[in-house]
Amino acid sequence: MWLIYELLYLVGWLVYLPKALWRRRLPHRGWSMRLGRYPQDVAQRVQGRATIWVHAVSVGEVLAAQPLIQALATRDAQQPIVLSTITPGGFAVARQALGESVVPVYFPLDLRGCVRRAFGMMHPHLLLLMESELWPMVIDVAGRQQVPVIVLNGRVSPRAFRRAQRIRPWLQRGLHTVARFLMQTQEDADRLIRLGAPRECVQVLGNLKWEASLCRRPSPEDLQDAARHLGLNGSEPLLVAGSTHRGEEAVLVEGLRHLRAARPSLRLLLAPRHLERVAEVEGLIRQAGLTPRRVCQPGAQQGWDVGIVDTFGQLPRYYGLATVAVVGGSLIPHGGQNPLEPASLGKPIVFGPSMHNFAQIAQQLLAHRAAVQVRSGAELIPTLEELLAHPDQAGAMGACALQLIERSRGACQRTLDALAPLLTER
Repeated sequence: MWLIYELLYLVGWLVYLPKALWRRRLPHRGWSMRLGRYPQDVAQRVQGRATIWVHAVSVGEVLAAQPLIQALATRDAQQPIVLSTITPGGFAVARQALGESVVPVYFPLDLRGCVRRAFGMMHPHLLLLMESELWPMVIDVAGRQQVPVIVLNGRVSPRAFRRAQRIRPWLQRGLHTVARFLMQTQEDADRLIRLGAPRECVQVLGNLKWEASLCRRPSPEDLQDAARHLGLNGSEPLLVAGSTHRGEEAVLVEGLRHLRAARPSLRLLLAPRHLERVAEVEGLIRQAGLTPRRVCQPGAQQGWDVGIVDTFGQLPRYYGLATVAVVGGSLIPHGGQNPLEPASLGKPIVFGPSMHNFAQIAQQLLAHRAAVQVRSGAELIPTLEELLAHPDQAGAMGACALQLIERSRGACQRTLDALAPLLTER
């Protein structure tokens, strides 16, 4: 069975490889690490000691893990913490946000040779997998080496559940290898149990992302610096669209042209989810007859209509300047990006119909009147017009968002409490 899995996995990778190379998804060192070959500086920082290995696939999961990792580092400064990721964005944020708290690496390919080499370097005492990162070979090798595997902030979306049901008999074996599943919601827990996870190993602790959003809030000084860098004086309305995908920028740029008829000083700030698309977005803006500006380059404060956030880790600063925040990945059938960063800054939030990746969070924001959901890109423009025309209404939405964030804290401490017995078993 494992041979069939590895063959299918390898075929999938060979199909994906040209796309990854074309988009420059990994630097050379990243490819080497994905083969389980880690550079000397990683070995020096680990120094052959038992590690806590946290795996977070991309930017959102790295940020969700941030408060927990910081708490673990504070608890035992001598315990090396390895943080693996798969995307360049996740790797960059791991280095930037967590610094010396972690040893950042790329996650190995889920092939036995790659995984064994990685385990040989990391010497994990504990393996913590964020959300839905259930890699069969990694879990199997961990089980054979008697390394406890814990799923943190676990979730099982309806779409993932439907797919997993097709391979339930094979999946069940891996689920029984995991020591504990710490899930976001009861719905996630119920789906996992139906897939075969032992009921006694499943706990519902809440979503770490609520708390993590508070770690990223910029200081007033940071916001002043960001405004000065952009040449804003505080009187101009600003739309900020975070983590946008292809097909969304065109809607937002056209919306800006329409909204400027009544508000000539209105500006738009776009943060593409994938930075390799910055030049593409720049061209789209010029085709619309507007002036783009890469905001992290020198001279960004000079005249511009649409700014483009062109580095990782800066989005919270710009959300903090927003009059209204638009959540990317929601106007196309992608599933939405994390709406909690603008919520933690008390901003009114608008997202589109596709939010299944953050379904519960979106439902809570809507139930507390902290966000507005539009049914299409065409409905987005009048919604933005309404919020720009009624600042009191927009301000009330932002206040509701902030109140909801504050009430939803506690998942980090509950997770630490659940991990405590395993952390003392070194």
